[in-house]
Amino acid sequence: MGAVEDTVLVATTAAQYQLSTRGTEGLLHRDVWGPREKSMGNPWSPTNPGGTVILRLAENSLMHDEVARFIKQQINVLPVNHLTYSTGPRGSHRLRRAAAAYLEDYFDPRESIGVDNIFITPGLASAIDALVWAICDDGDAVLIPLPLYNGFIVDVLNRSNVRVIGVPFSGVEGYSTLDDLFDAEANRRAIEAALHKATQDGIRVRALMISHPHNPLGRCYPSDTLETFASICSERDLHLISDEIYATSVFPNPSVPKAVPFVSTLSLDLEGVIDKSRHHVLYGASKDFCANGLRLGFVCTRNEGIMGALSSIGIFSWSPHLIQDAWAAMLEDRQWLRAFFEKKLELMTENHAIATSFLNDYGIRFVDS
Repeated sequence: MGAVEDTVLVATTAAQYQLSTRGTEGLLHRDVWGPREKSMGNPWSPTNPGGTVILRLAENSLMHDEVARFIKQQINVLPVNHLTYSTGPRGSHRLRRAAAAYLEDYFDPRESIGVDNIFITPGLASAIDALVWAICDDGDAVLIPLPLYNGFIVDVLNRSNVRVIGVPFSGVEGYSTLDDLFDAEANRRAIEAALHKATQDGIRVRALMISHPHNPLGRCYPSDTLETFASICSERDLHLISDEIYATSVFPNPSVPKAVPFVSTLSLDLEGVIDKSRHHVLYGASKDFCANGLRLGFVCTRNEGIMGALSSIGIFSWSPHLIQDAWAAMLEDRQWLRAFFEKKLELMTENHAIATSFLNDYGIRFVDS
């Protein structure tokens, strides 16, 4: 559809439903869950062979029974904490303390993390939306190296009207294979080229966002590449946003014996590389805890201004503290966590072998990671 036709469609639809222009844009172009709801409401099963098999959503159901059992055991309604406004939209103190301690245990941060560095959100999509709203103006852009998780486009665009600029590698010196997508110098050249083009197009870029471990490629960036990202952001006055939601879902793969291990950006020595107020890490329960439906995540930042900005809109996306404390109980129980992650990675390795064996048997090509 051309620009003229789209303008006419927006105008007629706005008049038909008495919507604002932004509401109409959302209805026509940004309601990604509307069509999904129909297919998800009719899932395939042995008794429903005409149902839909959904391959595009990243959901890990391998540990659902364990998570459900744990939550049932932990639900304990405390009227003062759970039936009042309690500590407000920044999140329950219990979950913020537990999240900070969890990061200390599993992300090995260079500097201690406290409750004042954690802002709870109803999932990572909400975290990205809120953070982008806080640092970008209408029409600004966020750079994301390609290939990228397509949900980022929705998370960045839908409310804040901020553009996602995918950073291409085609034609970049030093790029020839997928391995080069994780190379420090190839990334520097690609990002600088994308920044140059954005400047030529009159677009202000405010942040570089990475998926680490990478979605969709399933690999981790080496430390020197992560440091290069931080260096570029410092040089170009950008925020560095690191989505680390798959941090503990990196499982052993015999086909890739020398895979780069996960190292959080929080653990890097970035003193003198980037101002800590420009470095933000995102995490959530959906992937590592096999619990997309809990709708819980958080922003970890040392930027007090961003914390205040997030708080100003947090009342509109305030997840129940009762649910927050259910996740907090998981994070607090170190013995349960160790056993949970150990079993999860074992099952992921087994199921990866099943899936790749199936693809090989039917001659379906894929990229292993």
